Amino acid sequence: MKIGNDENSGGIFSPSFALPIKQAFLIANMNGLLWLRRYPASITFTAMIPFAFLFIVFVIGGGQYTHMAFAGSLVSAAAGYGLATGNNIITWKVDYKMQDIFVASPVSSFTYMAGIALAELLFGLPAFVILAALVVIFSSDFLYSTTIIIVTLLLVWASTSSIGYFISTRATHPRFVESFIAFLRIAIVVVPPVFYPVSIVPTEELRYVAFAIPTTHASLILQYGMGVPQTLEGWSPQIGFAVIFAYMIGFALLARTKAVWREK
Repeated sequence: MKIGNDENSGGIFSPSFALPIKQAFLIANMNGLLWLRRYPASITFTAMIPFAFLFIVFVIGGGQYTHMAFAGSLVSAAAGYGLATGNNIITWKVDYKMQDIFVASPVSSFTYMAGIALAELLFGLPAFVILAALVVIFSSDFLYSTTIIIVTLLLVWASTSSIGYFISTRATHPRFVESFIAFLRIAIVVVPPVFYPVSIVPTEELRYVAFAIPTTHASLILQYGMGVPQTLEGWSPQIGFAVIFAYMIGFALLARTKAVWREK
């Protein structure tokens, strides 16, 4: 099944490139802004998770891992809000039957995914702004740190949004998606060295496993931008960006080609 580029979909490869962008923002407005206008307090609740990680690391580390706590919390926020796209989509698909409406409309699957992902990004905007400001404050070069923050977070968010969308379209019940996404969040944020130094990973084999996870590189890149010296042999920010970018392309292709948009 061809995803996101139907004859009347107005997809990203159509001559009218502005149409899918407008559609994505309209979906984000319907799914995100309208909800926030009715229940503005919900933005506080969703922003608490990355700050909870920050608090725990700061207290346990006694301030020793402050830079890593800031970088890890920012990466955790980007990954968490990206994966939450899957929770949102499965709710719209199963509970509200909204996906059927969009399937029958001139909206492509890719535009639909982008709209829901943007809505989730709106819920995390306060957390992103505050955490990004903390990272920039601890950086010596404002322009450089701001640039790598934006690029790194966009890549992580796009990657996790794609995998969240893929999982949600393959599932038939919200509980499965919630459980699997919770597992993924632990696997890519809590277990790998996102909040703690790679140097304390006990064995060389486990370090190779850690470097196979994109969030490890994202955290290292942000730490590098804050001036934390990286003495890891064979690692550089360029390698980190290459790994994250490769994951983003891979997950986007997976969502585009293997996600179930129309039910058989």
